[in-house]
Amino acid sequence: MKRSVSALLLVAFVALAVAVPVVLAKADRQIALRPVKTYPHAKGTAQYQAQTGQRELQVEVEHVRSLRGKRVFFYVNGMQIGAARVSGLGKAELSRNTELGQRVPRVSSGTKVTVRTSRAALVSGSF
Repeated sequence: MKRSVSALLLVAFVALAVAVPVVLAKADRQIALRPVKTYPHAKGTAQYQAQTGQRELQVEVEHVRSLRGKRVFFYVNGMQIGAARVSGLGKAELSRNTELGQRVPRVSSGTKVTVRTSRAALVSGSF
């Protein structure tokens, strides 16, 4: 009886030792970006995925038709990571992936994401 319990505990420990790093190696986070007073109908999302050796960040803003054809800028913790032109439907998006050789900032709890024009913020949120 003692041997079977010990063997069972050993198997459980080995399974945990293998499973925990796999779970910790992958991070999937998504947040809603809320509008500021200047653009009350704007809304957006930010999604961050991290796996061993690869990070990806996607940010989008929509419902900003008044800005169609203009450039908006994407910031992570106050640092600009890119820009995009607002489509005719009032949407702009940015996607960055380290696998494609692009710079992707590390995201953790409290990381702030903002989309703005050259003059004012459109949407903002924190992971």
